[in-house]
Amino acid sequence: MGAVRHPWGWFLGYLLTLGVTGPQVSGSGSQIINGEDCHPYSQPWQAALFADNEFFCSGVLVHPQWVLSAAHCIQDAYTVGLGLHSLQAEQEPGSHMLEATLSIQHPEYNSPFLANDLMLIKLKRPVVQSPNIRTVRVASQVPVAGESCLVSGWGLQRNGMLPGVLQCVNISLVSEELCQEFYGRLYHPSMLCAGGGPDLKDSCNGDSGGPLICKGTLQGLVSFGQAQCGQPGWPSVYTNLHKFRAWIDSVIRTS
Repeated sequence: MGAVRHPWGWFLGYLLTLGVTGPQVSGSGSQIINGEDCHPYSQPWQAALFADNEFFCSGVLVHPQWVLSAAHCIQDAYTVGLGLHSLQAEQEPGSHMLEATLSIQHPEYNSPFLANDLMLIKLKRPVVQSPNIRTVRVASQVPVAGESCLVSGWGLQRNGMLPGVLQCVNISLVSEELCQEFYGRLYHPSMLCAGGGPDLKDSCNGDSGGPLICKGTLQGLVSFGQAQCGQPGWPSVYTNLHKFRAWIDSVIRTS
C-alpha cells in the first residue's frame, strides 16, 4: 500500500483558485481547540483510523461491523481502533484493532464541492460491545440552533502537539441560515455549522470524521473549517447526519 494520503492537503490552494473570500477554509484533518481530556471511555463509539500504523482520521461506530467517517478520509486500507483513550492500543485493556474490508463513500460526495461528506467502513468482523466499545444511534431529529453538543478527537491542539488522550469540547449549533451566510457558495444542505463562539472552542486539523454528539445521538461528523481554527464568529462545518439515515441503513443492510 502506498503512503497515507493526508485528507485535503490540496484544499486551500484549490479554494484560492475559486476566489473564495473571507477567512480561508482548511480541510487537512482537524484538531480540538480549547477542549479538555475526555473522561476515559465516555465516548465508547469513538473510532481511530490508521493507515501504515499512522493515525489520520476519526470515525464513529454506528453498527457492530460498521464505522461512519468523513468521505474525504478515504484511504486504500485501514486499521480501525476501538475502545481507545490514548492512541496506544497496548495501553488500553479491552481495545480492538480491526482491519477494514470495504469503504463506501456517499454517491454524491463532493457534488457539489465538499458536500455529502460521509462514508461507511465495514470491519472484517463484528465487534462485541462492552462498556468501552458501543454503537451510537444516528440522530433522526433536525438540529436545533443554540443546542450544546460535544465533539471529540485526537487531532493537534492549539500548541501544535498531539494530545496524550482523547479530547472533548462542547460547542453550540448554528442555524442553517447563519451557516449559509458564513460559507456562501460553499454551503450545501448536507452541512451543519457549530462553534464560532467567543470561547474559541472548535474542532480542527486531525479530528475529521469524528462525532458531534447532541442529546446522546450522532448529529454530525467533523468535515471542514477555517485555516486558523477557533476563530470567534466563524463556526466549523459538520456533515448533517439526520439527512442520511436512510442511506446509512440501506448500505448496512445490503452490503
